[in-house]
This record gives sequence, C-alpha cells and structure tokens, in this order.
Amino acid sequence: MRGLAQLLAVLAVATAFALALARIVHLLHMLQLEEYDIRRFVHWVALHVDYLAANPMLDLLGLLGVVVLFLYLESASSIVIACSLSIVIGLAGLLWELRLWVRSPVKKALVMTPRARRLLGCAAILSAGICLVPFAGQARLALAIAWLLPTLAPAVLVISRTIMEPIEASIRDWYVRDASRILAGFAPTVVGITGSYGKTSTKFFTAQLLESRYRVLMTPESYNTAMGICRVIRGQLGPEHEVFVVELAENEKGGFEHLLSLVPCSISIVTSVGLQHLEEFGSEAAIRRVMKEFVRMPRSGSTVVLNADDPVLAEIGSVQGKRILSASAGGSLSSDLHAENIVMSADGLSFDIVMSQDEQFACHTKLLGRHNVENILLAVAVARELGVSWNAIQDSVATLQAPPHRLQVMAGAGGVRIIDDAFNSNPAGFAMAMEVLAAFPSRRVLVTPGLVSLGKAEDTENIEAGRQAAGAADTVILVGPKKTRPVREGLLSAGFPETNILTARSLEEVTGLMRSLLTPGDTVMFENDLPDTYNE
Repeated sequence: MRGLAQLLAVLAVATAFALALARIVHLLHMLQLEEYDIRRFVHWVALHVDYLAANPMLDLLGLLGVVVLFLYLESASSIVIACSLSIVIGLAGLLWELRLWVRSPVKKALVMTPRARRLLGCAAILSAGICLVPFAGQARLALAIAWLLPTLAPAVLVISRTIMEPIEASIRDWYVRDASRILAGFAPTVVGITGSYGKTSTKFFTAQLLESRYRVLMTPESYNTAMGICRVIRGQLGPEHEVFVVELAENEKGGFEHLLSLVPCSISIVTSVGLQHLEEFGSEAAIRRVMKEFVRMPRSGSTVVLNADDPVLAEIGSVQGKRILSASAGGSLSSDLHAENIVMSADGLSFDIVMSQDEQFACHTKLLGRHNVENILLAVAVARELGVSWNAIQDSVATLQAPPHRLQVMAGAGGVRIIDDAFNSNPAGFAMAMEVLAAFPSRRVLVTPGLVSLGKAEDTENIEAGRQAAGAADTVILVGPKKTRPVREGLLSAGFPETNILTARSLEEVTGLMRSLLTPGDTVMFENDLPDTYNE
C-alpha cells in the first residue's frame, strides 16, 4: 500500500504540474500581448479574475491543497484517496482547459519567440522546483503546494518574468549593438516617422513614393519598438538599400533617446500629437512635451517635417540646427506645401498639392479618408526633399495602397462590401472613419469595441464616438457589453434607434449575427479590433 501511495503521489504532482503549465501557457499569451509589461499584465489579471476562474477544477484542486495543509495524512490509505482524487480533478482540469481554448479562438496566437520559450522554460523550472523541493522534507507539504500551483500560475509567471529580466536586458543590449553596427556599416538614408497616430500609413506612403527613385526598406506592419526595428535591421537590411523608412513608437521604454541611439535619422516626420496612449503617458501635457522634445533632438535629423494642421506641432517654430518643413491638408498658406480642392467620395480622394512658390499639382488616389491627405502630404514633403520628381510623385500617389487594416476596402461574401479599419484606435481616426462610412450608400453596418488606452478621457471619448457613429451607420454591433456602454450611451443620446444596436461578446458572435443580418449591397466597417486581452 505504501508503494502505491508513493506512486499516486508522484502522479498527482505530475498532473497538477501539467495543469499549471497549461494555465501558464495561456497566461504567457496574455503577457506577450501586453508586451511583457508586468504592470499591465497584473492589471489584466485583476480585471479578469472571473475569466481565470472559468475552470472550476483549478478551484477544486486548490481547495484540496488547502485541506491537506491542515489535515494530516498519516496512513497510506488516506494518501491513496487524496492523490486519486487529485489525479481525477487534475485530468478533468486539463480537459476543461482544452475545452476553453477550443471555445475561445484567438485573433493573434501566442508566438513562441526565443524570449517566450526562455520565459516558459523558467516558469516550468520554477514550478517543478516548487513541487519537488518540499519532497525532500515533507510529502504532505509538497502535495499541498503542487495542488495550489495551477491557481497560483499568474504569480509564478510574474516571478519568472522578474527573474528573467536581467538576462533579457543583456540580450536586448546585444541586439541593439549588433543592429547599430549593421546600420552604420550600410549607412542608408534613414527616414524616421513618429506621432500619436498616422505613423504606419505615413510610413507606407513615404516608402511607396520613394521607391520610384530609390531602393527602399521599410519596417513592416507596426514594427516600431527597439526590438522590432533590430529584427528588421539584422534580418533584412542589406547593402542594396539606399533608404530605410522606420516607424518610431512614441511610448517605447527608454523614450526617443533609446530609439534614436539605434536609428539616428537623416529626416523625420511627426504626424500628430493626440490622446493615443494617454494611459501610458499619464497626461496630455506629457505627450505634447515628448513630441516637442523629439523635434529638438539632434538624432531626429537635420530636417523635420511637421503636420501644420496639428495645433501642438503648429506651435513649433524654428529649431536651432534644424530645417523645419510643414505640410497642411487644411489649406494653411504659411506651410511649405498644402492641399486645396479636396474631394472625398467612396471612390477615393482628389486634391491639388500647392507649394509655397505657387506650384500646383493635381492628384487622385483610391485611398479613403480625408486624414490620408495629411499623411500623403507629409510623405510628399520627404520625397521632394530627397529629389523625387513631381511626375513620379503624381504617378505614385495614384497607385498608393492602404496599409493592412487601415480603411482597406474588400469584397465580402454575398455582395457585401467590407471596410477593414481594424487598426484604427484613436479618437481622430474614429471621426474620420465615420466620415468615410457615411459616404457609402445604405445599409451601413459598424462593428466596433470602442476606443481604449485613453486613461480618464476614455469614457468621454467613447460617448463622443457613439454620437459620431449615429450619424454614419444604420446598424451598430458593439463588441463587448461592458466596455462599450459609453459608446451605446453616445448612440442613444444622438437619437440612434436602440433596436438598431446589437451587442456581441466576440468577433465570433459578430460573424453569427451578420449571417442573418446582411444583404447584398450592404457596407460593413470593422472599426478597431482589440487584442484578446480585452475579451469579456
């Protein structure tokens, strides 16, 4: 009997360990989506306690662990009974965890990068140590700890992240040094693009305009942090590249000094100063200060192009040692180039580009959204600064492609038009998107989870977003009943029919709703698509 008790104790610990690892893998996904930021991850855990408790087997196993802490298992038979019960609960918990994974498909799966593998390895070693070390002393304590381990998985992952940070910092420093060496060796002209919003679109347009004359490398998608930029430099940059167009995150840890030490710019663009990432910065004043400091930094380039329609950027006058250029879609005659005669429709944009010396060039693009005129002008300013001809610019503007998930128009099933604006998550962009949606014929369906990362202004901005949506959409599907309450409030305050407001908990539910809702000729706009950490 004692031999059976020992075998079952080992199996009980192994089952609990497997369940803990399954839960750690899920939490690692959430930590990765939060960019490995412990503060944001802990905040997510605090807001999703009910979600973490969706597997009742974890609670039962934890309860068994607490009971064993206070209940002496003196006989072999009592150990056999307790361990058998633990194994059954643990196996049921693993099946339950698998069921949760199947029923909750993710938008962006966990990517097992080297960093993720190192962190998972550390968590596994720490978990194994927590389970096995007490066996050297008291088996009862070891069993209790093992059974509590799946419930304590968030704490295990946070501790592992803390343990690994010095190692990760050393690895990051090596990557930065290596990328800096490669960049300096090839010495392309570096065009840096930053701003609260509009960075990615402006980056895409700048690269497309410059490709008519230069061999260009652009950081893909939203690669805008030091590690993302290092990955592009080390993996893609070569001697053939004459221009490197790089997006710079305004909320990168270490600030712009850290990014610009990696990629000192020849020319840079500042697209906007807004509320995006207000939660991280703390205040609008802090965002304005950071953006103004960027313009003055020596490594932001000898030439800086500013959006003259942004009131904060418009305040920036001359800067010692810098050539400041400005571009305006609002017709500011004092800017170096501005747009006139803007016509927006469901077929795209038409406008004239006017230089300060009265040169005027007619342009047309299939891109949607009035705000894209600003982004195009900023790109044109850089292209002209680097010697691209006006004829080449006009031809390139006509063929510009929208970045993925930014007002992309696609043909959906059954004759439905899809406007994918899933990566738009700021108030200004939301307002512009509603203007675009309103330009299409009825019926117009908006799918949105609202806006996030706006700190104390979040509810107010979402109420205003609801009011704007009321004037553009015929039907609104809100994703997430709790977080979209302010959007609903804004819709109703603008007189939008409550019967035309539908609510879903996930995009999977949205798909089900649309099957019965949509008819040929309808237009559906997906506005913002929050990561899985926002699932309700």
